[in-house]
Amino acid sequence: MEEMYEVMRFIEHGAHCRQSMDCVRGMLMAEFLRRNPRQEKTDLFCWFRGLCVCLDQYHRSRKGRKDYRYLNPYSIVVTEENQLCLLDLEAPSNSFAVKQMQRRAVRDHFVKPVCEMGMEKEYKADLFAYGRMLQFLLAYIVVEPSLTRMEELRLAIVIGRCTGEKRGKYENIGQVMRALPSVPKEERMSGRRRKRLAVGACICVMLCFVVTVIKGGI
Repeated sequence: MEEMYEVMRFIEHGAHCRQSMDCVRGMLMAEFLRRNPRQEKTDLFCWFRGLCVCLDQYHRSRKGRKDYRYLNPYSIVVTEENQLCLLDLEAPSNSFAVKQMQRRAVRDHFVKPVCEMGMEKEYKADLFAYGRMLQFLLAYIVVEPSLTRMEELRLAIVIGRCTGEKRGKYENIGQVMRALPSVPKEERMSGRRRKRLAVGACICVMLCFVVTVIKGGI
């Protein structure tokens, strides 16, 4: 069931970014995925990039002084338009979601231990959590159509460099976005064709239903 959530919005000013607050209708990602475990590849890849944009805007709005730190399925809202927003963790109305994030199972998977971050901690917590989010989404979601072998390899490299399990660690979220695989043009087109076919099928069903109702009333 969709609810109202207080989320972060960002206003762009050239190279700078200013944070504001907004209320949107949607679901926490954890609940959304429980209800919708199947997702089209195009939507999933848009989510990957959307999360990068959210983190980049957050970092620029704070001028590199602070990580978001709590990137996980309970801190992300999926709006009615299938867009992703970061939950405002300081809003009292979101306290129930913060409690979910503080559960040990969530912290153990998505929060990077302080002892592993070293002296320069900027962005490391968010990069780690982003890599773990990709792992979670790929493990939980049934992707349609399936990922290609090359896409799987590229995502495995991105995840490993975010979490520190592979050499060549990323320094900022912009590097992650550039490394993400893009959806081939023909797959995006086929996705649109599938949607058009689905809409056409729904229209046919509706027409048949209307015809049946009309005939029954005559």
